[in-house]
Amino acid sequence: MKKRIGDILIEMGFLDDDQLRMALMETKKTGSMIGEVLINLDWITDDHLQMAIAVQSGAKILNTDEVEVDPEFLTKIPQDFVTTQAIFPFGLEGNILKVATANPFDVVTKDKLSRMTGYQVETYIASKEWISNAIVLYYETALKIDDDIENYTRATTTVTGEKDDNRIVNLCNLLIEKGYVVEASDIHIIPDSKLVRIYYRIDGVLHQTFLFPKKFHQSLVTRFKIMGEMDISNPNIPHDGRIKYNSKIGNFDLRVSTMPTQFGEAVVMRLLVYNQVVGSLEKLGFDSEDLEKFLKAVKLPYGLILSTGPTGSGKTTTLYTSLMTINSPSVNTMTIEDPIEYVIPNIRQTAVNPKAGMTFGNALRSAMRQDPDIILVGEIRDKETADLAIRASITGHLVLSTLHTNDAASAINRLIDLGINPTNLSSSLVMVVAQRLMRKICPKCSIEEPITDQEIKLFEENGLEPPANVKKPKGCDNCYFSGYRGRTGIYEIILNDREMEELICSGATHSKIEDVAVRAGTSLMIRQALKHVASHTTSIEEVFRVVAYA
Repeated sequence: MKKRIGDILIEMGFLDDDQLRMALMETKKTGSMIGEVLINLDWITDDHLQMAIAVQSGAKILNTDEVEVDPEFLTKIPQDFVTTQAIFPFGLEGNILKVATANPFDVVTKDKLSRMTGYQVETYIASKEWISNAIVLYYETALKIDDDIENYTRATTTVTGEKDDNRIVNLCNLLIEKGYVVEASDIHIIPDSKLVRIYYRIDGVLHQTFLFPKKFHQSLVTRFKIMGEMDISNPNIPHDGRIKYNSKIGNFDLRVSTMPTQFGEAVVMRLLVYNQVVGSLEKLGFDSEDLEKFLKAVKLPYGLILSTGPTGSGKTTTLYTSLMTINSPSVNTMTIEDPIEYVIPNIRQTAVNPKAGMTFGNALRSAMRQDPDIILVGEIRDKETADLAIRASITGHLVLSTLHTNDAASAINRLIDLGINPTNLSSSLVMVVAQRLMRKICPKCSIEEPITDQEIKLFEENGLEPPANVKKPKGCDNCYFSGYRGRTGIYEIILNDREMEELICSGATHSKIEDVAVRAGTSLMIRQALKHVASHTTSIEEVFRVVAYA
């Protein structure tokens, strides 16, 4: 007999006996499936459930981050069929049709699809939500957005009548949905002297995607400001707002910022997609040794953990994922953020509001009176916040926060420069993690070339065995002709041991701290980046774009 899902989850360490017992009671009350109940209670994630179903069924788990779908292939299988059966065909390899499903035991649908297409069907497990979004995204949206945008811009000759206003509304929606489809982190609407340029930041790099006549500019800005509940009467000062966007392709927020320029207001919108935090530290790109260090540190009951790097390096994602790893109903977890980027169930999240007197320092002081176990402070910007964070970590709380520094060793010097007592810092600090996001080479168009003498020297200088060949970017439709698709993290971790405590107390220099950390096992980011080159994940050119190396 097959093992029950609940028993498998317990064996895998995702659930305990008491939680399963309570969840089973809930299934009797509601009639819901056990997996659905456990997810609603936030005791397991979709990933955990999929892993358990895979163990039970013997099916493979679909890595949804790396799925590549050919839109032309989808036209061969009717949308009505995949929607009704809640499946998503995503690939064809020889005579094998690869299909995502949340129910690998549904052999009837598998047989129907095999008879319909003439292919053997291989099932992969994915969440119902991912399958539903994929059907809408690929069948209904991705194939028609660009055509619709072109049609709207062609048809709209003026922007004054009601019909034209509707077209602007639809155009703005399409621009947002295009950003979602291409997995952009930001959308830029930039006015020029005669044009409006639309950029999408994809994998950390801006891509100019559309050019509109200048007459569209004011209508686009006004519409986005209205959507973000912003003041449209004064274009001469910056404005900030937030759009809650709900549509058939997904529900997400956009953080909107406007800035006056010589050609009019520029608009930048950050896409914040619900439930798109990575979900597990394993997916962030840590190597096995660093992952072990990181997990050990975040599971400590108290201390200060810092994530450092420039804006856009993935610090917030790392901290959110850490919280999701250690969060449980028996722990009181609080966050203080500017702004709240992702909503996490069972965690009390607070947004700072300096205009109302709610600064990071004031919010942290108040949070300390709420009996917290774990506190995430979005950013340490000043001495007051740093002092309070260190005091909280010394008095029995686990505190996670971010700093803007270039590497891990610089974080220690930065806090001391803010005026933090080195003795207090040495006794509270657990770990500093510096990170960057590096683009992955496009698997469809990359080319392989023999490694050069200069590249061999680079590997040897960093204590690594050079590969025989390295990947080079080329460019194709799949990667928007950039040569890269997707990103992974690279990290360097400094753990605070006795020798490091002595260095901190003595006010050691950056280079001394880094040297001691390397001797203790810290792998610098350049070394981590080169490992990705050796495994053909990225290119040497991308390493030098992301990591400073003298």
